[in-house]
Amino acid sequence: MKHLYTVLSIALAGAAHAQCTFTPIITPNPVMTCPIGFTQVYVQGTYDSYQWYENGQPITGAIYPMIEMDGASIGNNLTVQCTLDGCTEMSAPALVDGWIFLLPYVIHGGDEPHSVGFEGEQFFCEGDTALLVMGQPYTTNIQWTLDGTPIQGATNDTLVVTSDGYYSASGAPTECPGWIQPLGLEIAMFFLAPTAGEIVELGDQLCIYPTGPQTVQWYLNGAPIVAGECFTPTITGTYTVATTYEGACGPGMSAPYDFFLGLGDAPSAPALLARPNPTTGTCTLDSALPLTGPWSLLDAAGRTVRQGRFSGCTTCALQLDGTEPGNYTLRTTDRRVRIAVVR
Repeated sequence: MKHLYTVLSIALAGAAHAQCTFTPIITPNPVMTCPIGFTQVYVQGTYDSYQWYENGQPITGAIYPMIEMDGASIGNNLTVQCTLDGCTEMSAPALVDGWIFLLPYVIHGGDEPHSVGFEGEQFFCEGDTALLVMGQPYTTNIQWTLDGTPIQGATNDTLVVTSDGYYSASGAPTECPGWIQPLGLEIAMFFLAPTAGEIVELGDQLCIYPTGPQTVQWYLNGAPIVAGECFTPTITGTYTVATTYEGACGPGMSAPYDFFLGLGDAPSAPALLARPNPTTGTCTLDSALPLTGPWSLLDAAGRTVRQGRFSGCTTCALQLDGTEPGNYTLRTTDRRVRIAVVR
């Protein structure tokens, strides 16, 4: 009888330690934690009881199907022991790891800058398309700002820039949407208007000021005409000129210049020249015959802005200090000359 009792005991002990019909599975595996916040970890299936372990040691109070892990557990192994109908089984270990991300950065797209300033500010020409693109993996919870203020609706990874200012952004990776990171710098972007030349009258010619444009296109009453930097007009009308200068945005269109052929100037009238023209202040008038009588300086609208009287000079000084920049007409008793004032 003693021998039979021993065999029965062995049989019962073997049944008590037989493998369960289930295997607990941890998901996700591996467990990826974010720099901030918690990652929820589950065990698949439903059991009577649970106990979670970290590196083989039971976690106090971790007796539910779900547990939250953070970056403090990176490098540790997580397991869970589950019991069902009196049978207890341990899961395979799941490594706790963590996401590591590059710092946020921005990619530039669209048109290339016209120039870059000493402090990195970017200058574009009016009409250019400038793009800012938030770099991967920052594709979630994006917010672009202009001069420190959020831009309404600017929550995509690409921002189309159309106005001057200082731009920045913040965003988060898809894997960790709560880890919102600022770009940490402002991108200065400015748009330059085209540099336009000015039409000035030099003797019997219309010329461009400043001189030396790379491209020139004259127009008479809106229709293109062929001419260089200076030409002698033979038709009354409104002239404009489009110019492009080296290092500047262009082409820029000048203000209209109304030219009246022979107005106030009979064909036999003595020549009247102004120098320098354009002028920034004092202007000298050269006349073949003495200038005598009243004179007036008219602006583009025909209003008198200055007036005086000549007393028989052939080389006459004309003081224009304080006159606003623009195109003017000096009118004498029998002649006229166009004068441009610049600053």
